[in-house]
Formats: sequence, structure tokens, C-alpha cells
Amino acid sequence: MPKQEKVKRLILYIMCMVSSVSLWAAEETDSMPSAVPQSTSYWREFSYVPVPFIVSSFIIKSRKEDFRGARNKFIPGYESSWDNYTQYSPFALSLVLKAAGVEGRNKWGRYLASSAFSYAIMAALVNAGKYTIKEMRPDGSSENSFPSGHTATAFASATILHKEYGLTRSLWYSVAGYSVATLTGVMRVMNNRHWASDVLCGAGLGIFSVDLGYFLGDIIFRDKGMLRKDKEGENNFYASPNFFNVNMGAGVIQHETNVAGIDVTIGRTICAQAEFAYFFTKHVGAGVIFNVASPIVSYDKYSDNMGIYTLSAGAYLQYPITPRFALGGKLTTGRLLISGFRLGDELEVAKKVGMTWCIGANVGYAYRNNIAWKLNVDYSMNHVRFKSIRHNQEFSERKGLGQLMLSGSMSVMF
Repeated sequence: MPKQEKVKRLILYIMCMVSSVSLWAAEETDSMPSAVPQSTSYWREFSYVPVPFIVSSFIIKSRKEDFRGARNKFIPGYESSWDNYTQYSPFALSLVLKAAGVEGRNKWGRYLASSAFSYAIMAALVNAGKYTIKEMRPDGSSENSFPSGHTATAFASATILHKEYGLTRSLWYSVAGYSVATLTGVMRVMNNRHWASDVLCGAGLGIFSVDLGYFLGDIIFRDKGMLRKDKEGENNFYASPNFFNVNMGAGVIQHETNVAGIDVTIGRTICAQAEFAYFFTKHVGAGVIFNVASPIVSYDKYSDNMGIYTLSAGAYLQYPITPRFALGGKLTTGRLLISGFRLGDELEVAKKVGMTWCIGANVGYAYRNNIAWKLNVDYSMNHVRFKSIRHNQEFSERKGLGQLMLSGSMSVMF
């Protein structure tokens, strides 16, 4: 089966799973009594969630070639149109739930007005960025790459689902929506249509636009048209230990090594992660993490990006110090794929499939609306095989690549 067909089937499988989880969540919360709020606090709509996405997008613009270099080695011919549809799917799910009579935050009129405000603001901000910054797309097709409109639409759709059903009924809706939004952003990079920095900024603008759109809806409608208020008492690590994280970080270790007389430098890296954990008790759980890292390998005048892709799972621990602050840890193991490439005529990084392990710790702050900030410190161990050809002789050497990663996370708690 061709690789692209496998990827499409995987995406379809994920979408089916998301739909199943969402329908299960609707059944789980049907018995919850409706609670109509008596007063509206307009500023409650705003959060600082978009800030790290937007700030980090400008920080990594100088390293934008890194993720593209890894992508070109792993899936150079990838092309898919799924992201044209996944960007709308969280909003479509909220429409289906409304039409099916599943009570959400707002009645139809207020829901549609707030959504219209949100998408209008998002479109204005995205197009202002595109035609002001004029960033060339990675495929060279046009100068309107930054920020990503598809990703902004996807995260706006997910945030509407989050406000309407995630906050009022079950956070499983939020997990489903933001998972699909993250997948959409990843596919934009895979399709070679956007840089990673475009996707991060688009995600931040999408969330901010819905915060502002619902803020305007609150001002116009006040207490009219509201069906449910946000569920109370769940924004803490005792009640909501499970989480879905979107992480961005950087490695702090630079390796200097020698391969058959060739001095090689493996530079610091940036990484992106998606992480999910489910806790069986308030302290012990299990989780899975997908990580993409792209260190620069160089010697003499040659340099290139090495793509490292890992999928691992293992045990997760959490110890709440207070309801709002918690310490956590993990120990995971799994599989890695290292993309192979040549540097000049003498050195090669071998393509490799192997094992990886990671140990990590984090500190989290439960911010509000079942959103937490986390700072993570992870140490992982991978092995890279170098091949060199000198004086018509081939040498092969395996080098350990231990990496200390520092990252920040936006975490959806449920």
C-alpha cells in the first residue's frame, strides 16, 4: 500500500475515533441539569492561551527551515487534501450537536452570532498578516504563508466547540476538537504549504478570535440566549488529572563528536510534541507522546537537518501541591525513526528505526476553564549511526544522542 494512502487511512481512523468519543461524551452528560447564569462577566472570555503560540511563532521563524528539512527527508512527496476538511470539522460537530438537540452554552441565535463574529475577526487578522508580512510559502507558490489560515480556522472551530460543549458538558469535546485542529496544522506542514511558525501563529490567532467573538456576543446579548454556564469546580489537578498537551521546546545540549577522523557537530534542536495522558488514580496514569525534533548536523562547510520522529508510551505520575499547582513526571519508551541523508562526499547519517526512552518532570499551573500551563524538562536517549568514506574505505559508527529538552505546554485538563 502506498505511504500516502496509509496516511489518509490513519487520518480517517482518527476522525472516526474523535466522532465516537464526542458522541460518547454527549450520552455521558445528557442527564446534567441545565443551569442558566444570572449574570455575565464579559472578560471571562479572554485567556492568555494564544500568547505563547504567537510569541513562539516569531521566535522560531529564524529556524523555520528545520522542520521543513526534516519533512523533505521523511515524506518529500506527501500531498493530501484532508486539511481542507478537517479545518471545519470541530465547528461542524457543534452544528450537528445543536441540530440533534444536545444543549450547549447558547441558543441558536447567540451561538451563530458569536461564531460569525469569531470567524470574521479571524479572517481579518489572518489576511492582515498575510498581506503585510508577505512570507513566501515553502513550496514557493505565493507570498502569503504567514500565518496559516487553515490552522487559524481549525483552532477557531475547536475553540467554539470548546466553549459551547467542552466547558459546559464534557472536556472530551475540547480534546476531540483541539486534536483535530492540531492534526490540521501538522498536515499543513506535511503538505509543504506552511512553515511551522505559520502554523503556531495561526493557532494563536484562531483561539484569540473566538475569545473576542464571544466577548462581543456577551456584550450584545448579555444574559439572553444562554442555556448553560461553565461547569464549576473542575479547574484543578485533583478533579481533572487527565490532559492533552501541545508542546514546543528546544534542546540545550550540543554534541561534538568524531567519526573516523571527521569532526561532527550535532547542534541544538527545536521540537514539537503532542501528548495525551489518562490517570487511573489522581496520582498514577499512562500516556503517549509523539515528538518531532530537527537538530542540525554539520562538519566543515556542510550542514543539514536531521529529522527525528518518536512515538512512545509509558507511566505518568502527578502530585498536586494545591488544587492549582502540581508536580508531574513520566517514564516512556517507544520507537524512533531517523531520516537519513548525506553531507558532502564523505559523511552520511544512516536512516534508522530503533528504540528510544525518555524520563521527564514538569510543573503545572491550572489557569482557568480547564486550561493549564506546564513547564517540562525531559531527557531522552537516541542513537545515530554515521557512515563515512575516506581513502576508499567505509567506516560505520554508532553515537548516543542524549538530549535535554526544555518545553512549554498548553494543556487541556479533563
